[in-house]
Amino acid sequence: MADNETARALLGVVAFLGLGWLLSENKRAPPWRAVLVGLSCQVGLALLLTKVPAITAAFAAATRAVDALQAASRAGSSFMFGYLGGGRAPFSMADPSAAFIFAFQALPAILLVGALSALLWHWRVLIVIVRAAAWAFGKLFGVSGPVGVSTSACVFLGMVEAPLLIKPFLPRLTRAEIFIIMVDGLSVIGGSMMIVLGSLISAKVPNAFSHLLIASLISTPMAIGMARLIIPGEASATSEPIILSSPYRSSLEALTFGTLDAVKMVLNIAGLLIVFVGLIALINMGLAALPHAGAPLTLGAILGWLLTPIVWLTGAPLPDLRTVGAILGTKVAANEVVAYSDMMALPPGALSDKSLLILTYALGSFGNVGSVAILIGSLSAMAPDKVGEVVELGFKALAAAFLTICMTATIMGLIGA
Repeated sequence: MADNETARALLGVVAFLGLGWLLSENKRAPPWRAVLVGLSCQVGLALLLTKVPAITAAFAAATRAVDALQAASRAGSSFMFGYLGGGRAPFSMADPSAAFIFAFQALPAILLVGALSALLWHWRVLIVIVRAAAWAFGKLFGVSGPVGVSTSACVFLGMVEAPLLIKPFLPRLTRAEIFIIMVDGLSVIGGSMMIVLGSLISAKVPNAFSHLLIASLISTPMAIGMARLIIPGEASATSEPIILSSPYRSSLEALTFGTLDAVKMVLNIAGLLIVFVGLIALINMGLAALPHAGAPLTLGAILGWLLTPIVWLTGAPLPDLRTVGAILGTKVAANEVVAYSDMMALPPGALSDKSLLILTYALGSFGNVGSVAILIGSLSAMAPDKVGEVVELGFKALAAAFLTICMTATIMGLIGA
């Protein structure tokens, strides 16, 4: 019998929602309206962002703007680090691709984007966008103002910075609302990391930044729906207006402190990458020492076997299931940077175009074990009274985010963007 990838993907959508229901704390009366609204928004946005010519043209323009940002960042990094930062090498190289150094050529982009994000916030451009999205989420899902602001800002600011906007309101939020914020933070990628990851995968994925942005935009409503499905609850009764204002006194101050804040993020990312890549190598050494017939065991191979059923449900072509599963597992166990690096290390033709598309979207979130720890630490610092709830919800939020990105990858595979 011929394999029907579309039927598998449609079954996957139902299965992922079913898994969310199995995790639900109210299986008797789950809030299906919120789930269906989230799914409808996800599918509608996916079609709108990938099939409407005017919008795809706008995304193409955004990609060119990102290319300009990357070029500007490369100019700064090459001035600082010379050929290590992307400048002209003083010697010939047999393999120019080997000259790419992530720390010196990719991470500096975060500094530039961090500075520009602070400037756009000071100029109120991002404030207007966040307010509009928060209003829409309130109307569609019935979430409170603080939750709407945090979820709408997460795409631009990231999972740690977005909740800071509503820090005074966090102690008053319900357990269900805290869960929505956590699931959304783990289901998307912040703007600065989008540019870094876009530069990392652009050689294999045309218009990489557009794909990563679309992934976060269409995952956001499904993240809210999935969170509501797993932990239903009413919105907190807070009527106090949320004041979104600039903490900076001038544009120069915004650029300065935006850069300094981004320096901390770069150091955190570099440290986490060193540790997680090292841990994976250590685990693989231990697995290789185990008696085993055939090729040595690796963490990627084990994760590939475990996640093959999940990848099957996304509608990925059958020959690619184990490879996609291994990289998806690496993403959950380590982080998205390591996983995208593994994807880029695959030989040409190792994945079909459809599998590459599905994997690109499946990896497009902060949903990994390390990010859970970061999120727990940051939310606990912002709202000490909520420490117990935040810790308890950590891995359940990771499961909800994983189901959300599986939905995103499946739908994009169906649409064939």
